[in-house]
Amino acid sequence: MGFTTFARAALLSCAALSLSAQAQDKWPSHALKIIVAYPPGATGDIMVRAVSTRLSEELGQPVVIENRAGGAGISAADAVAKAAPDGYTLLLDGPNHVSNVGMFKRLPYDTAKDFAAVSNLGVTQTVLLAYPGAGFKTADDLVKAAKASPGKINFGSAGNGTAGHLSMELFARHYGIKMTHVPYKGATPALTDLMGGQVQVLFTGLPPTLANIQAGRAIPLVVSGGKRAPQLPNVPSMNDLVPGYEDAPAWFGLFTTGGTPKNIINEVSKKIDGILKEPAVVTTMNNQAVIIVGGSAESFEELVKKDLQRVPPLIRSLGISTD
Repeated sequence: MGFTTFARAALLSCAALSLSAQAQDKWPSHALKIIVAYPPGATGDIMVRAVSTRLSEELGQPVVIENRAGGAGISAADAVAKAAPDGYTLLLDGPNHVSNVGMFKRLPYDTAKDFAAVSNLGVTQTVLLAYPGAGFKTADDLVKAAKASPGKINFGSAGNGTAGHLSMELFARHYGIKMTHVPYKGATPALTDLMGGQVQVLFTGLPPTLANIQAGRAIPLVVSGGKRAPQLPNVPSMNDLVPGYEDAPAWFGLFTTGGTPKNIINEVSKKIDGILKEPAVVTTMNNQAVIIVGGSAESFEELVKKDLQRVPPLIRSLGISTD
């Protein structure tokens, strides 16, 4: 190779590197996709849509929402795990993200390695409801009755390993009581049977139950989390009853593919943190009984790691499995 040819090749190589660097500097250069592990209208879907429009404006590129519900969120998560690690594909997921590790013997991805946490949008509050005919007015009433008649009280849930199921199992374990689990295919039939008296208690999402609580068809005993729900100011939180109590995971957050550059993750995380403080977004989240979290990608990563250490072993110890 002559000097001129060599020089030309070197110049072309430098130009290619320069263009590559410019392309990275200009991220994002095209649309982002958020794959949502829930159907349209579900709490997680409403949460991510509350921030996606503003995120699109902040990034200067379209943000496309793709709902891929069902299968405990595994299909949605797998699509993101196998996407290019370039920050253009994100996942909106919730408690299933960590509980699936304990529920399934095999997953098509490594939850700890194939995802990078981006933003904890918020934590949903659940409420422990009682059938009015059961005679429970407080959580203490339930505990006393369960201790007097172990296994006689039935509790419903939206299904094995769901947040409501784990919340009740943690509650029962803390108080040393035994109740009988009745799993349903979703929260709606479980709530219907609670109001009919087929099950006596149920941990479920707060917003869909407010009308039934106000009508006296269900009695609220306690809400999850560290603070009382604004919608039920007279109902104690679990932290009121047991300071420092650790609930089942109830967060909904954004992830991207493992190996995505940190600068891209941090850029998205910072923009979302700002968006979560905007009045319109705060109102939407409040209407869904969501406690906004936001913060850094690193803080969300630490929370996910902690829940991966504590939740799957709990599920296995309870013998919960779908396999």
